[in-house]
Amino acid sequence: MDRAGDVLDLRFEPREERGLRVFVRAVWQAVTLADTISGNDASGGGGTYVVTRRSDGSEVVRVDVSHDEIGATRLHLEAQLAELTPEEFAATWSRSEEQP
Repeated sequence: MDRAGDVLDLRFEPREERGLRVFVRAVWQAVTLADTISGNDASGGGGTYVVTRRSDGSEVVRVDVSHDEIGATRLHLEAQLAELTPEEFAATWSRSEEQP
């Protein structure tokens, strides 16, 4: 039986920034090299986790996160990708998106 992680990919998309924030982020990256770690968001702006099907690249789920939620959300998504089937993963996230 396939696990969701066998057929789905998880990636992080940082929030888009403009102007002074872009400059500050570039300086911060140069000093700390923090963005060399996958899924790290040194800007403090948060972003979105996107889960897609490997077979065709279609999007299964998008999860918006604040900077403080990045690590915990990634761990939660990775655990579910390792434990659930693709159908269970999709059903779980479609139900969670419907809740107010």
